[in-house]
Amino acid sequence: MNLLDHRPGTSPVHRAPLGGKYAVLLALTVVLVAWRQPLMVGIVLAGVFGLYLLARLPGEFLAPWRRGWPVLAFAGVARFVSGVFGPEPLSPLAALVPALVVVAAVFGALAAARLLVITTPGTELLDGLARFFGAFRRLGVDPEAAALAVNVMLRSIPWVGASVRAHAEALAARGLRRGPVHLMGPVLVATVGHARATGEALAARGLPAGPETAGPETAGPETAGPETAGARPEGPGPGGPGPRPGYTRGA
Repeated sequence: MNLLDHRPGTSPVHRAPLGGKYAVLLALTVVLVAWRQPLMVGIVLAGVFGLYLLARLPGEFLAPWRRGWPVLAFAGVARFVSGVFGPEPLSPLAALVPALVVVAAVFGALAAARLLVITTPGTELLDGLARFFGAFRRLGVDPEAAALAVNVMLRSIPWVGASVRAHAEALAARGLRRGPVHLMGPVLVATVGHARATGEALAARGLPAGPETAGPETAGPETAGPETAGARPEGPGPGGPGPRPGYTRGA
């Protein structure tokens, strides 16, 4: 099953309103970002795990780690290196604690966001995003198009991860190294192809509807036919060439 696929259920988390879920997610994320202390991060992680228990999905709690450990490891290593070689260098042991806290904080934010996605039907997520972006309509934002773009982005993340794994397995089967250099080209090509296919599928369904999908009745002079593009009159006048020699009207 996809990492972000909806898991149906009747738990209190599933039945909670979307606005309440977003509020809890925002509060947890702010705490993780603003108070990156071991005790506070541990309390938030315990709270997120409690929400998974309440949703009757305890086995899904570690899914972001199983699928996204390279990203989490990169965040930890980057924090560790900046602590050891930063403006105020720390000993490796002293720099290890902040690095682990960063990994735990990022994991907690991912787990909380994933719980919102997998306990909310896709149509409800799309409607909620459209209502959110509706506040920016006066700034020229198309709410439906923006919500659709976010939804497509969320659904594409697991696809990219699956593509990386598939190409890594293909390289291993050929006895080749599975390093980033060897994976970058094939994964990039596959991702671009997936994006094009997704765009074509959306366009075939008329999504999102925009000016470019307007019919002939709204076409401008440059696309209109002769009868609507200001064709010159047949008779004499400023815009017409006049009747041809030897031509008599009504003949």
